[in-house]
Amino acid sequence: MNNLVEEIIKGRKTFFIAPDRTLFPQSYLEEYLTLGYECYFIDTDIFLPIEVKVDIILSVFKDSILFFNIDSPIQGTSWIHLIKGMQEKYPNALFGVLYTKRQSLSERQNIERQFLYTMGIQCGCIQLEYQKRNNFQIIEQVLYANQAMGRRKNVRAVCSANCSFQLNLEKQGSIQNKLTDVSLSHFSFVIPEGQLELADYEKVPDIAFTIHGLRFKSDAVLYMTRQVENGILYVFAFQTKSGQNGLDPVNKQLLTPKLYEIMMENCMDLLNKLFTSATRKRDSTEAISVLQSVD
Repeated sequence: MNNLVEEIIKGRKTFFIAPDRTLFPQSYLEEYLTLGYECYFIDTDIFLPIEVKVDIILSVFKDSILFFNIDSPIQGTSWIHLIKGMQEKYPNALFGVLYTKRQSLSERQNIERQFLYTMGIQCGCIQLEYQKRNNFQIIEQVLYANQAMGRRKNVRAVCSANCSFQLNLEKQGSIQNKLTDVSLSHFSFVIPEGQLELADYEKVPDIAFTIHGLRFKSDAVLYMTRQVENGILYVFAFQTKSGQNGLDPVNKQLLTPKLYEIMMENCMDLLNKLFTSATRKRDSTEAISVLQSVD
């Protein structure tokens, strides 16, 4: 496993399986990012059974939480049968259920009895309201209750080549390079030893950033350094113009969707490659079975 993949799979992630976007829009996921939650949508399709997708997710992202939308149509099986099978296969997995508000109390109680008490899922049965604006807080409370943040205070986006910085120092001149990762509180990069000389907790003003086409400037303070294989890793903490930790509000608002865009690309590119590979293997197996039946 290469270093980039290792970094992408780190940290707790929450996957919403077959979500109802009319009640739970994807824009909420960007907002949860600012609270420290890394969340993704996984849709059903005709090419690969959802249980295979779940197998792949759990094999790659071992520290993950999965919420199933049991009101979404599913081919060839039922959500009860599927989740029961997954629960038996992965007894320590963190599963939860989402469903649209029911008209009768008895129906809601039946759902809770089936999934909470009979199956024993750990992350709850969550009833969503018809008005989506009410669901943001409902799901936020569920994420908090299930410790979906994991051990991290801030979610880091692993950077690709189109994330870079440039800082200007009076004695050392201009230094520019690509970023290793970035969050709403910190960023890091690796450069050869001896190229940058800074004291611990030294402030650097007006560092210029380009992150997925977004350009902005921010002050930052050197947080820590560490020797790595290809040089020195520098970790900086963003600082506002008033000297507070973090980004200025405008920069934070602009950077948030870019961070989620990077993380979405990283996570879904990895999963889609695995989904495509599984689809090809499945198609190949079915083709062989058909040929054998003809023989």
